[in-house]
Amino acid sequence: VLHDNQSVYIREQSFGGSLLTQEIQRRFGLSIEESEIAKRKGGLPESYEEEVLNPFVVSLSTEVARALQFFTSSTQYNKVDHIVLAGGCAAIKGADVAVQDRTQVNVLIANPFQKMAMGSRVKQQHLATDAPALLIACGLAMRGVD
Repeated sequence: VLHDNQSVYIREQSFGGSLLTQEIQRRFGLSIEESEIAKRKGGLPESYEEEVLNPFVVSLSTEVARALQFFTSSTQYNKVDHIVLAGGCAAIKGADVAVQDRTQVNVLIANPFQKMAMGSRVKQQHLATDAPALLIACGLAMRGVD
């Protein structure tokens, strides 16, 4: 959590896309590799969205709400202005809306490339899809860049 551009609270979340991949593997009998590819590119049974993805998004929003509640109950701060979702799960359709509905806090999806100029060979749609998962890599790559 940032306050006046200073970090005031950090908490690791062990909830993420790997749990979704594992559930796809368990539910549909795929290998981890097949599950990861199917999660990103499609090709899962029709029941995937209702039986796996939607419950996962609900769990994701619940975890974010719990983290927010823990923050407000264990610090001097009693509200946040924005939640920025990052990581591969941030790109899941509807995840931002679910978190915003659950927490009643404005939710943004991280895009470290938002204000960067792109080369003509960059596939902008692919980059936009992967941007939330590339936040740390982008930050590390920019270290020392003025």
